[in-house]
Amino acid sequence: MAQAVNDITDLMSDKINRPKHSKPMLPSAKYLFMALVVGLLLLILIMGGKALRDAPPAAIEVSHQGLTITQYQALQQTMNQQSVSGFFTTDLQTLRDIGINLSWVDQISVTRDWQRGIVITVLPKKAVANFGTERLVDAKGEVFVPADNEELTQAQYATLQGELTQAPVIMQQMQQINEWYAPLDMQVEDIILSPRMTWLVRFDNGVRVIVDNENTAQKLLSLSKILDNQLRMRRNDIQSVDLRYKNGFSITWHTKET
Repeated sequence: MAQAVNDITDLMSDKINRPKHSKPMLPSAKYLFMALVVGLLLLILIMGGKALRDAPPAAIEVSHQGLTITQYQALQQTMNQQSVSGFFTTDLQTLRDIGINLSWVDQISVTRDWQRGIVITVLPKKAVANFGTERLVDAKGEVFVPADNEELTQAQYATLQGELTQAPVIMQQMQQINEWYAPLDMQVEDIILSPRMTWLVRFDNGVRVIVDNENTAQKLLSLSKILDNQLRMRRNDIQSVDLRYKNGFSITWHTKET
């Protein structure tokens, strides 16, 4: 009897411990499942692409920050002429290139903002002098056409003249001369570099100086020292100084009224 009970117990234990084998999935079912997954992914991509294509054009917002009214209006008009697509598909680099090609723009930032759209922020060039009569020049010697023509009539600006490619050289020369002559309370009002590389400088006190391209810096520096020493008492009588001599210079004096 005990033997029979043990046999029955072993048989039941055998059934309990025996691993259950699930029926293997048929190859055709696997392929069908994979096809459904791939199809679902493709459908999501297609619907997403269609949503991007059908999305309304992104709004372009030009920031007022750091701009005058005229600069803002000029930039806004330029950007309004551009065709833009959706928020995610608009080519920001193209908008950057268009903005930076505006002569008066120094730096530009084009970013996506979920609430504002495509935001364009510009840093304009800061003029420090006129270049001829129709352009301005910044401290780096970059010549540009301002957005506002009224900037061309600023009385505090000196006027630089010469070839456009020589603008950085002319700007550097003016800055150096102003530094040398500052102790004399003299500042450059006009400076011209001729095609023959002759410099013509007119100071704000009316004194004019002409100098060639040979030892230019040394001649101008020496003149500043002479004006501050030997000619200190007669400085106001000087009309012009010609430094185009190897040894010395010539002075034209104001004619005294009788």
